[in-house]
Amino acid sequence: MNSMYSFNLPPERNVIRRNRTITTYYAQLYKNDPILYKWAGMAAFASFHIGEKLKIWDWSNTRIKSFSETCQKRNRSLEDDFQIIRIINNKIFSEIGFIHLAFSQLDYETFKSYLITTKKHNIIIEAFSILNKARNNIERGEYTRNIEKQIWNANTEILWHEQYMVVQPLFNKLSITFSSVMSFIASFDYNINHNKTNWKLASRFLFFMVFRGFSIIKNHNFIPNVTNFEQRWYWISEDLIKKWRIAENEKNIILEEINYLSKLENRKLILTRKNNNQ
Repeated sequence: MNSMYSFNLPPERNVIRRNRTITTYYAQLYKNDPILYKWAGMAAFASFHIGEKLKIWDWSNTRIKSFSETCQKRNRSLEDDFQIIRIINNKIFSEIGFIHLAFSQLDYETFKSYLITTKKHNIIIEAFSILNKARNNIERGEYTRNIEKQIWNANTEILWHEQYMVVQPLFNKLSITFSSVMSFIASFDYNINHNKTNWKLASRFLFFMVFRGFSIIKNHNFIPNVTNFEQRWYWISEDLIKKWRIAENEKNIILEEINYLSKLENRKLILTRKNNNQ
């Protein structure tokens, strides 16, 4: 696919810098058009938090392994679990993030042809069709509550696809011990730029599921498990997305945070779409 911009990432062996570059792209995409790219805004924070977790492991003395090499082992180690988290971060970019960046650069017909040719899921094709129509309406000066609702619905569908189709198959390969630790420490915060955590914008998976997701965890022996899709999506849809909408209304805070994330690496993303095909 010919694009007017190169989305080259650092090599996989440069784990932390690669993660920072991915985070930078997401943040710049959202910063350029916060009305349209809700997924990218949330993804910038998610990628940042993944990067903080990846720093725990000593990647300078660790050989990069493929997914098949990691998961074919009978007895997997803690290193293998960290390899899977690293792979998840890269796969989200290659499957979802890259599509967003291409959407921002290409005329829509070329972009749609790419989605069809590469056999992307119908959920993705339909979601970006809705975003393209919304983008065209906005560029004509039309922005209504209905258009806003369509944008949020499309972004939510993309996020569901990411979690179910991209992340979940990899989460299924994590060890029980690692999954348990993840479930205990899993949290999300829209204040990351050395600011004091705002309780309105932060969330702990364990607390949320115990106090507000009881009806969900009772179906899983009352054990909160963030690697379980049903539980994780309940947390995302009923807490993280709602808090992201709150965060967007805290414009001074969110702009500061996004600006910080958009400068993690020296990249410059410019929206250069050629035309406004319907």
